[in-house]
Amino acid sequence: MVTENDIIKAINERLAEKYPDRTVYINLLPKDFQRPSYLIELLDSAMSDVNRTTVARKVEIAITGFVKIGGHYQSDVETLSETQSGVMSIFSCGYLSVRDRCIPITLVKGGNDFTECYVEITFDYFDDRPVDAGELPLIETIQTNITLEG
Repeated sequence: MVTENDIIKAINERLAEKYPDRTVYINLLPKDFQRPSYLIELLDSAMSDVNRTTVARKVEIAITGFVKIGGHYQSDVETLSETQSGVMSIFSCGYLSVRDRCIPITLVKGGNDFTECYVEITFDYFDDRPVDAGELPLIETIQTNITLEG
């Protein structure tokens, strides 16, 4: 089973590989955080029934990018745009490797304001039901009807 924390950990690893000189925070941003840096947050998570042993999962993650700020507490818009594009490019292949799985990415969207940029990623995938559904009885007999047309 792939959890939200597994996905966040995999995103953290991809960001650290691409930007080894930047700090990545998970879920909480300290008061005096470093810039440039990233914050990874879980936005939403849903699970719906597919069948007895399978569930459909939808997980939405936000990555906020922080760049250096100027004297009027504003960042360079071009730097914000480049930071956003760089993060989005990590997910352009359409999936994220998480443990032994490749989790499909169904949506990547982003934007920025004067001090930060953001990228929101939606993962839609099927997974094993998190609890044992019990044993089903085996089929004992099969009946078939065959019609011959001539």
